[in-house]
Amino acid sequence: MKGLRKYDTLLFFLFIAPWIIGFITFFLIPFGTSVFYAFTDARLPGAVTYQFVGLDNFVEMTNDSIFLKSLFNTLYFVVFGVPVVTIGMLLLALLLNMNIKGIALFRTFYYLPTLVPIVATVIIWRLVFNSEFGILNAALGSIGISKIDWLGGEHTIKPVIILLQVWISGSGVLIFLAALKNVPRHLYEAVEIDGAGKVRSFFSITLPMISPSILFVVIIQTMYNFQLFTESLLLSRGGPNYASYTFVYSIYKSTFTDLKFSMAMSQSIFLFILIAVVTWILMKISNRVVYYEGDK
Repeated sequence: MKGLRKYDTLLFFLFIAPWIIGFITFFLIPFGTSVFYAFTDARLPGAVTYQFVGLDNFVEMTNDSIFLKSLFNTLYFVVFGVPVVTIGMLLLALLLNMNIKGIALFRTFYYLPTLVPIVATVIIWRLVFNSEFGILNAALGSIGISKIDWLGGEHTIKPVIILLQVWISGSGVLIFLAALKNVPRHLYEAVEIDGAGKVRSFFSITLPMISPSILFVVIIQTMYNFQLFTESLLLSRGGPNYASYTFVYSIYKSTFTDLKFSMAMSQSIFLFILIAVVTWILMKISNRVVYYEGDK
């Protein structure tokens, strides 16, 4: 039996060895290196000459007005973007869950934008929201509304980016759609017998039953918005006047433009801690609001 147990243990570690190697190589070592460089004044990755500066990078980071602007913008996308995108996903999933003829075709059409590379999607978005010849301004002009500088306005660029996230939210919609399909039909029949309407059924049955999926989507969207970069870079290059300048954009600029590698590592560590804290808070809140069918 001891020999068999040793064989099973050896076999177990043999099978998980690729994951362990990948974890050490692609996460643990890079993360440890990032923490190390965050306390130095290295200007380039792998720099030979550098000095330890303690917390100077973190102090300089918090005193930088542009960095604080990027932090504010990122928190804006988290606080306002995550609820809007999540609610939009849920509403679309409810529509796609309707039992009507040809609904499978509509589901396919809505998921297609998710398959398009984000760069191509942003190019399409620029054509739609262009202030001079954009499709949206042309439509507004046909009903007498003057042109709006969607991508060049400080107050409009953030909503445009949030709407773009709704446009490419097909994966989240599929998650909600699968959750809606798994809600037991007999629960709806029970509340119908009690005289509850559609609205009451939604809040009393649907939301509690799909709450684990809502939690998952909220966490994924929160992480996505904390790391928002591509949309900001390609739509407006962080502008106008740093209105869409995000946290990751700041890390990118520190690394490749300002050649402040150690500062970028400090910002990355700060972002990692921020995401970890927010995720921990969400998980704590979920203990009170998320319903798991297996719980007593």
